[in-house]
Amino acid sequence: MMGLHTSLLDLSSAMKPDNYAYPVTTRCNRITRLKRLRSLSSDHTAWVPEHFIGGHPALDLSNAVHDRRAPSPDNELFKSARDVGTWLLAAGLADERGAGAVAEIRDRHFLNGVREIRELSYKVFDAIASDVEIPSQPLGLLFSRAARGLEAQPVGWNSARLDLTSNQWRDSTLVTAFLAHLSIEAFFTLPRTRLHACPRCGWLFIDTSRGGKRRWCNMRICGNREKISRHRGHMGT
Repeated sequence: MMGLHTSLLDLSSAMKPDNYAYPVTTRCNRITRLKRLRSLSSDHTAWVPEHFIGGHPALDLSNAVHDRRAPSPDNELFKSARDVGTWLLAAGLADERGAGAVAEIRDRHFLNGVREIRELSYKVFDAIASDVEIPSQPLGLLFSRAARGLEAQPVGWNSARLDLTSNQWRDSTLVTAFLAHLSIEAFFTLPRTRLHACPRCGWLFIDTSRGGKRRWCNMRICGNREKISRHRGHMGT
């Protein structure tokens, strides 16, 4: 537990989340933060600001794989309950105690449940980004998963989101319900004409640029990779 607690503290101080929007940092602070994150075990995902480019936690959840267009054998970012806990902390959705409680969930179905919510969310929002009919089955399943566990005990609310206590963060059913609620909230509130998918990796994001011409999830990553790919293509010809 001490190692987990230390990792969560490192992650908290390294990420300094403000809800799910991250402030601009100096290069020195950024290098320090990345060094702290790399000190975590390689068996777990080290969340960095580049994982949170969606503009809403539901989109960041949908993006919690390495690549949607060309998945690698190690495409999974939610490798353990600990990864879910640290993701919630990095996204500003849970405090250290709540994230630590999630990290200790031992329900063998929990991880698959989180991944299911992620994939259902991706199917819904990718359809919106692609301007095609929204599939009814994944949307219906999100509503179903959001209702699970709510009838068994009273829960708090923070605006449209569940406000779980430290003990409730230990409940795998409530945690997956919390994630499903994020996606339902986003489904009804996000500006659909601004929802896009990166043409290179498939990650989803809300375009908040003034001209509405953002194309890439991250210009420094996929944008640069596309430039390099085009340059190599020109060199080859």
